[in-house]
Amino acid sequence: MPITSHFQSKYSLQQVAPARVKYPLLTKEEIQGIFGIVALERVPDVLSPGPDCPRNLQSRLRLVLAQASDLKRKESFDEVFIEYGRSLKPDLLLAQWNHKYDFRPHDERCLLPQELWARGEDYIWYSQGPSKAISSLSQGYLADMGLPSRFMYAAGGGRPFVINKYDYKRWRIWSAEAMAHHGTALAYHAGPPRLEQEESLNIAPEDYYAPVIRYQRFMFHHEELLHPATPWSQIALVYPKRAEMQTEMDCLDALKRMGQHLEDGHWLFDIILDEQLIERAGDYDALILPEIQRLSVAEGERVEDYVREGGRLVFTGNSGRRDEDGSAHGEPLLQALRVEPTEGRIGGVAGGEGGGGGGTMHIPDGPWSPETVPIKGIPQEMPIFPRLEDDDFGQRFLKELEQFVGRPRLVTDAPWFVRVRAWCPRGVDAVVIHWINYQQDEEAVIEIPIPVGPLQAECEIPGGFQAERIEWHYPEMREPVVLEHVNCGSNVRFAIPRLIVYGMSVLYLRGK
Repeated sequence: MPITSHFQSKYSLQQVAPARVKYPLLTKEEIQGIFGIVALERVPDVLSPGPDCPRNLQSRLRLVLAQASDLKRKESFDEVFIEYGRSLKPDLLLAQWNHKYDFRPHDERCLLPQELWARGEDYIWYSQGPSKAISSLSQGYLADMGLPSRFMYAAGGGRPFVINKYDYKRWRIWSAEAMAHHGTALAYHAGPPRLEQEESLNIAPEDYYAPVIRYQRFMFHHEELLHPATPWSQIALVYPKRAEMQTEMDCLDALKRMGQHLEDGHWLFDIILDEQLIERAGDYDALILPEIQRLSVAEGERVEDYVREGGRLVFTGNSGRRDEDGSAHGEPLLQALRVEPTEGRIGGVAGGEGGGGGGTMHIPDGPWSPETVPIKGIPQEMPIFPRLEDDDFGQRFLKELEQFVGRPRLVTDAPWFVRVRAWCPRGVDAVVIHWINYQQDEEAVIEIPIPVGPLQAECEIPGGFQAERIEWHYPEMREPVVLEHVNCGSNVRFAIPRLIVYGMSVLYLRGK
């Protein structure tokens, strides 16, 4: 039985010792400016700056204390559970229960360097908060787990993760997201309704048991198509881990906006960390750097090499302007690639348009900041971006992206509220495309999906293969449905008859 640690601690500066990792410590000059005195033993409260402390040093102290807190939390977890717990039970399964509400750049270990992030833990657990329980399609808000799941997969090095979103209505969507994104299952504490606590009498235990048992059973019987598997992705969207480690709270705005557009357009993409650029860039046809300000000279050179080798690079105006530590480069990296857009376009393109050879698309600026609006059923206002059909920037971005990168690996007429993810299972010659339909009766007290279909699709096949057979599997099925298909060069065309909530189209392959 997995043991999940859920605790927080507070430490004073005297208790903080950089045992396994060294962060930039406060200099004597900074200590003097913060407290008005250098001798910390004479400071009555080292957690609070002095009355004359300037604002920039107040922020510096908050960052140092937050880094110390994250480090001590990890050290305590390791000592109690990894070192002592596994001395008693070597196969003890472990994870920390952390919180990353609304996919913000803030959680209990976000300030840890990657070598300590979830080190020694078997799986990743992040609570997403109650805001992921209620959708509003009319406002473009799906309350989905697409971007957070991609982040957990990248940061965890492909380890399984638990999606914990307090969605006690959309049980099928919750399970579907776990299957589609290489997760595990529902959070263990999510259980049947306690009728005496429900606001409506129209909820029954069966509303929980039927979908959960059905979907978990489906996951079990399709394990070889789910795990282990490698993403079949065309694009890497780069995550600003270094900016997150400096608590730059707006550092994810551009990523979230561009990521939502990619999902709306059904592009097959992953998230990778900025620290993974040198190692992972060559795995993808295209890279997107959404305001990735902090890049080393070596990373800038690797990105330029990537373009020379035939890759397509999309980057925004502030990318590459600072080094890893936040100091401004004398001349911004990628400067020679910063082509200004022509009139009527959002991106300036140099080479590569139409998918031929390497090239760059420079987007100097964009509406990265979300609008905060009320969502019915959520107590606080939520930061959201417009629906694609109402978003001129999003429409132009997707149009120009396809002109630049070339044809997407998956082309479909599915509506924007249908999300997709594709994987190649390691034990089966196949491409498995996962489909999730978020359209529901949002006024109902139980999960009432509104099916969509038929859905037309055309998917690129890995080199050296062609589709031999395509099957449509979904948890409510009587038996798998064999779909008609047409091989056309390196692609295959097929149609999904009907998507209720979740299904997988399994493209079984044979060598040419």
